[in-house]
Amino acid sequence: MIEGTYLRNQICDGDGKWPEARLVRITDQEIFHAGGVCSIDDKRREAKTISMRVTCKFKSGAVLASSINFTMRDEKTVDMAQQDGSFKAVLNRCPQPN
Repeated sequence: MIEGTYLRNQICDGDGKWPEARLVRITDQEIFHAGGVCSIDDKRREAKTISMRVTCKFKSGAVLASSINFTMRDEKTVDMAQQDGSFKAVLNRCPQPN
């Protein structure tokens, strides 16, 4: 499914030395990113799109609820967009480090 480690707007190479500012890790329950952590409150799948309602806690202390769509391009690339259109990115799956 969508769980995995990704780089935002950058291709992932296999050396495991990925820039922390672009790193996005998605688990079944949370999304970890440079700004903080988002808990996944609800998740639905329709064809190639996974829609999530999330609550994000930022390092600044701010808390924000949002809806995000993840659309699978292929097995290694996912388009990510907030449903209100305020943020878009391409997530590139990283290989698992050895």
